[in-house]
Amino acid sequence: MSAGSRLQLNHQISDEAAQWLVEFRTCDIDAEGRYAFDTWVRASPEHLRAFVEVAVLWEQAGGVDANRTFDLDALIARARTEADVAILGRVPSRTVTGTRHRELRPRAYWVAAAAATLFAAIGLFAWLRFDSQPTYSADVGEQRSMRLSDGSTVTLNSKSKLRVRFTNTQRTVELLQGEALFHVAKNAARPFVVRSGDTSVRAVGTQFDVNKGRESTIVTVVEGKVAVLADAPEGALQSVPMEAPTNPADPSGGDAIVRPAGSMRAPHGTHSPIFLSAGEKLEVVPGVAPQPTKANLSTATAWTQGQLVLESASLTEVAEQFNRYSARKLVVEDHGQHPLHLSGVFATDPDFLLRYLQSRPDILVHETPTEIRITRK
Repeated sequence: MSAGSRLQLNHQISDEAAQWLVEFRTCDIDAEGRYAFDTWVRASPEHLRAFVEVAVLWEQAGGVDANRTFDLDALIARARTEADVAILGRVPSRTVTGTRHRELRPRAYWVAAAAATLFAAIGLFAWLRFDSQPTYSADVGEQRSMRLSDGSTVTLNSKSKLRVRFTNTQRTVELLQGEALFHVAKNAARPFVVRSGDTSVRAVGTQFDVNKGRESTIVTVVEGKVAVLADAPEGALQSVPMEAPTNPADPSGGDAIVRPAGSMRAPHGTHSPIFLSAGEKLEVVPGVAPQPTKANLSTATAWTQGQLVLESASLTEVAEQFNRYSARKLVVEDHGQHPLHLSGVFATDPDFLLRYLQSRPDILVHETPTEIRITRK
């Protein structure tokens, strides 16, 4: 191979390494993508070397410019230059009293660089093999939106957390805590299932909200259709068809609320899925047969606008809602003859709520650095 051909090949490898780095830094790479990268990096030691060098340059650039305002083309060009030197493996030398000796400091440098490359490779492969289930979370008072590797988008409510598990055949998201609004990219060959405890929600090309409370899970459909299966083992909804049977009593056809039917029995489960269409919701409570109801979509998604809509909520329910947005825990004691219920539109910041409660003569609000105790006489 000529020197020109070797140089061109080195440039091509550096370009490919830079492209992989951008993918990993800006996207959620699924299992298929990680396999493709694993195949590429194993094809040649030069691939691994080029990727590690570009990654090191990226981190060095980040230290100088934390906002990443440097020119990407310049970064790739620098990666090419550095890669060429490393691949050629030339070590500077000097002549001492007529005898040619290797410079000790460059030799030590290359040994350290080799060790750094080895450790980086070990860490890289460990990440590829074991970090296949990325977890995303939003802190108290924070909302976070993200684009998943399949093109779906998720908006996390305050104090919420989820785990993503994507494979070539299925897409599973586990809502560990809180609330999330999903906008699912359509792919019938890879079912999209959200797990909230023992409740599974399957969707194709759908927008829906899942709210995991302390004792229940509420599923609200904004667009499209979902299938909900309560008290089901993981994977029970994967092979259930998404076409709901038509309710002949309803002129709207397949978009009507579908009650459990034996013909739609889920595999490995004792219950059948319930189909929900846009504008419907389902509250799943352990031990209670779930029944679909009409949903107020503006109320269900008000949190995305920094608002909470309360509809005859007890003080305990109010505290549970606002504890998602407050760094200090709200603790409620209602000693009234009849429970107090609140309705209205509130900002998710609890300050307005507290001012309202303090204005009531029958309520005492006591604040400490760690909690807010609300006592109704």
